[in-house]
Amino acid sequence: MSRFLLAACVGFLGFLAACPPGGEVSRPPEVVPPAPPEVRPVVVGKFADCTPSGFSDVVCEPGLRCAIVRVGDPPASGYVAKCVPVADKPLQLGASCQLDQPAPSGPSLQYDSCAAGLGCVEGTCRKLCALRERGPCGDELCVLPTRVSGTGFCAPSDKCQAVFPQSPCTPDGMGNPRSCYVLTDDKGGGTFCLKQEPYGDSSGLLDSPCERSANCQAGLACVVTGQMGRDAVCRPYCALPEPPDGGMAPVVKCAGPLGTCHPIANYETYGRCY
Repeated sequence: MSRFLLAACVGFLGFLAACPPGGEVSRPPEVVPPAPPEVRPVVVGKFADCTPSGFSDVVCEPGLRCAIVRVGDPPASGYVAKCVPVADKPLQLGASCQLDQPAPSGPSLQYDSCAAGLGCVEGTCRKLCALRERGPCGDELCVLPTRVSGTGFCAPSDKCQAVFPQSPCTPDGMGNPRSCYVLTDDKGGGTFCLKQEPYGDSSGLLDSPCERSANCQAGLACVVTGQMGRDAVCRPYCALPEPPDGGMAPVVKCAGPLGTCHPIANYETYGRCY
């Protein structure tokens, strides 16, 4: 071993375990972390609670499907997710449906005949998903809610124009007027036509309190502005230019005292003024 290599080995003895002949440095064996324990889902039976989206450690036993179930008779009824029998001839995606299958005994439960993975939403068999988790939706979004808390259904964007003046949205099936709102899930976003939902005594006008964007009037979104002592309020949507290659998008100022246009997470076509 040369004097230079020997000196190098001596100089690094505080850090290396050994410096064998030939100048090759031995290193301690790599520590491989243990594999996480396997999580096995809990299998439950008929009319037990479940999660329709499939993102759960609770699944239905073979021959059952997780479905939207109405509990009680209208108008005093609620909606939950339970394991129900799969129909002999299940309805497929997009088919018309209704909650017309009663439980044979016990409390008043009614469910649909949609196929596994689907649920009856507003009279149509839709693919269910964990709300705002894209999961099984492919190119569609999981942003529209069902009547079961935390469960949504897959739907394509309406491609309407959210900024004022909005492109027209057709009325819903009950004839209610609808406006265009930006909705996002964990992978992206889009624009959807929704009817305005009441929120207390809020008018839905500029700076009115809100809980979600559909509480606001056309052209406005619900946003927490960051101002001290203020909850979420209705503020205008704004259009954002496409960032130049390799550069930052320019700052877009909103009208009057409304601040600047802030991008919406997972969807940078539109922003909100605050």
